[in-house]
Formats: sequence, C-alpha cells, structure tokens
Amino acid sequence: MPIKKDIQKYVFYDRMIIGESMKKKNYKWVLILIIVVLCIVAFFVLNKQQTNQISASNKLVQDSNIITVKLIDETVTANDGIVFEDYDAFSSIFESNKVKEKDFEKNNYVLFSVNRNTCGEKNVTPIKHTIKDEKIKVTISYEADCGVCATEWLYYVIKVDKNVTHTTIDYDYKAINNANCDPQIEKKPMIYLYPDEEEMVTIKLGHPELLLTSYPKYDSSWRVVAHPDGTLIDENGREYYGLFWEGKNHTNYVHDEGFVVERDEIITFLEEKLSVLGLNEKEANEFIIYWLPILEENEYNYIYFETEEEINNYMTLSVNPRPDTMIRIYMDYKGLSKKINIKEQKLTPKKREGFTVIEWGGSLIK
Repeated sequence: MPIKKDIQKYVFYDRMIIGESMKKKNYKWVLILIIVVLCIVAFFVLNKQQTNQISASNKLVQDSNIITVKLIDETVTANDGIVFEDYDAFSSIFESNKVKEKDFEKNNYVLFSVNRNTCGEKNVTPIKHTIKDEKIKVTISYEADCGVCATEWLYYVIKVDKNVTHTTIDYDYKAINNANCDPQIEKKPMIYLYPDEEEMVTIKLGHPELLLTSYPKYDSSWRVVAHPDGTLIDENGREYYGLFWEGKNHTNYVHDEGFVVERDEIITFLEEKLSVLGLNEKEANEFIIYWLPILEENEYNYIYFETEEEINNYMTLSVNPRPDTMIRIYMDYKGLSKKINIKEQKLTPKKREGFTVIEWGGSLIK
C-alpha cells in the first residue's frame, strides 16, 4: 500500500537524520573533551616553566670579586675589614685555591665574615658589594627557614685595588624567602656561661615538659665545663659557645607598656636597649642578626621586654654553682601596620659582675 510505504520511507529517513545528528553531537563532545585535555596539559606545562623561571631568578649568584676562604687555625680571631696586602700574611691565616701569590701584584684582599644559623638560614650568599671612600657595603642574600641551631662562621675576602689599604665593612641582609614557621614557639633562648675560672656547671630548666627542641640535647640537665671566655665543653669533649632550647609559646597579650619601633629604627633601638639590659657586643650581634629579618617584615613592631618575674613564671633557670649575675632577656613582639601610642617601658640597667649567666630569647604575641 503506498501510504504504508511512504510512512516506512519517512521513518527510515527520519532515523537516518537522527543517527547523523547523534553522531554529530558525539563528535562535538569528543572535540570539547580533547580541547579541555589540551588546555589542562598546556596549563601544567606553562606552570612548570614559570616555576622553573622563578626558581632560576631566585638562584643566588655570588659576587665574582668575593671569594670564599677557609680559616686554617680556628683559634685565630680574624676581624672584619682587615686588608691583606701580601700573600704571606693571607696564607698564614686562610687558604683558598682561588687566591694565588701572583694575585697580590695587582690586588689586595679585604676580609669579612658572616655567622649563619645552620638550621634557620640556608644558601647564604654575598651577591654584591660597593666601595665608597674607605667603606665597603656587602649585600648578603639568604633563604630563611624554621628552627635554630649552632652558629657557623663563613669567611670571605673581597678582591680590591692595591690602593685600598684601610676599610670598614657594612652589611645589608636580604631574605629571598621566609618560611611560614610555627608562631607558637618561644624562639631561640640562648644561654651563655662566663665563670671567673674554669669549672663544672650544671644547668636545669624548671619546666622541661614545655621543651620542643634543644642543642646540645637536654636530658634532665646540661652539665658542661665552662671557661671564662664562654667556651663550653660537654662530657663527650664536644665544644659549644652556648646552650640552645625552644619551647611552647606563653605570650598571648599586649602589655600596657612597651615600645613601638619603626622598621628603619630597629637596629638602633636594639643596639641601645640590649646594651642597657647587659648584653655585650657579641651577644647583641647574635640577637640582632637573628631577629632583624623577622622584625623588618613589619612596618612597625610593638616590643616588650619581659620582667624577671614573668620569665621565671614561664621557665625557671637553675645554675650550680650559683652565678653572681644572671641576666635573662625575653623580647615579645607583634607586627603592626601603623603606629600606636603606648606608655614607654622603663628598663633597669644591668651590670655584669663575677660569674655571669646570660640568656636571651623572644616570641611572637599571638
């Protein structure tokens, strides 16, 4: 019957059209899927290239006129700014395969040193220097990381013209990155011992349960032979210049007094206050080198120095034999985006007499 055949024909054609339409839709989705996959691949490739570029740009390159040297005799004290004018004077203290006797025909070499926290500062590199009159400014780049360990001294010489015979060294420290460290930590309390004469000393912390780390390892006490110059020798004969520990943070509020210090004034402020509180230049130097990069992250810093009573409430320190002078300095700080008005804290000057024990540390106010 014609009508039936026409219906079958239309149904057949309709199915063909629908089938072709479905095929086109499937091709469309496949094409979209391919494009999405290609976009994802391109994203990861570009991201990896960008990461490599960033990594390459952060790579520290040491100033070509600055040469790493090694101290031959570790008992020798080598001061920054010394100018070596001949090879014999240089080679009696330092060695380097990059400094030859013939080099001194046209150049002198100026010494400078950097002390590095072996846990918290990595890739310490002097990346440039400038000379003006009799002053040399050295820019030191480094990667800041978490944790604090013993200090390591790194020595360098700068190749200069023969006419440079006297100079001083200034430093500009720049952190190329700062690790996101746990703020709930009492940072780097360091303990120094200066007896009148060599003697065995035992040191105990009042709340060892609060300790997170220590060096040398704290085991119910530290027991060391202390020398008048601050050198400490443990029972295994290992030498230290101080005792280090970190503990759980106890600082959680801003006091009604203290100091508000602008970023550019931090160095002058710390030098002045640490001298009042009784630190010598070496101890103050180590304090500032550790805290300066942290404090300089903020436009302003609220700073408060804890009282002896507040420190003892957190962690008592027992020393046997009993020292004549014990100075404990704990600095609490909090970064500020703008200056605030606060009553200035009055600090009591401290003098060192007889067997002296020094401790300094600090923490972020939560």
